[in-house]
Amino acid sequence: MNVTAVLDHTTLAALYRADPFFTGLYIEASRGTGRVLIPSLSVLAAERQLAGAGKHAASLRFAENVPFSTAHAVEAMSWPSVKWPVAHAAAIAWQATRQGDPLTVLSLEPESYAGTGITPLNPT
Repeated sequence: MNVTAVLDHTTLAALYRADPFFTGLYIEASRGTGRVLIPSLSVLAAERQLAGAGKHAASLRFAENVPFSTAHAVEAMSWPSVKWPVAHAAAIAWQATRQGDPLTVLSLEPESYAGTGITPLNPT
């Protein structure tokens, strides 16, 4: 069974620092045994958190970059207290849920998703 993971800005920074869990997840994606989705706003937030992390994330060959769409923006408007770095990952999760496509949002700061109805997994 293939697993789909959405990496937010905190996990992209960890991947940039060569965290073993996230590196392993990316290796699984390179083998086709999993999928890694990278929200475009997470790329920007990762770069602002740790110089080079966003550029690295944007260059990952075996990850799928997900542009911030109007549908994502509309979804995120219903969470006025949620900060922008997590809004895109949460919106992707809600759209996948509605389409019946299971995925897991990974975050080192899952409390940031309060108010979105999404409960990210913190793998640490």
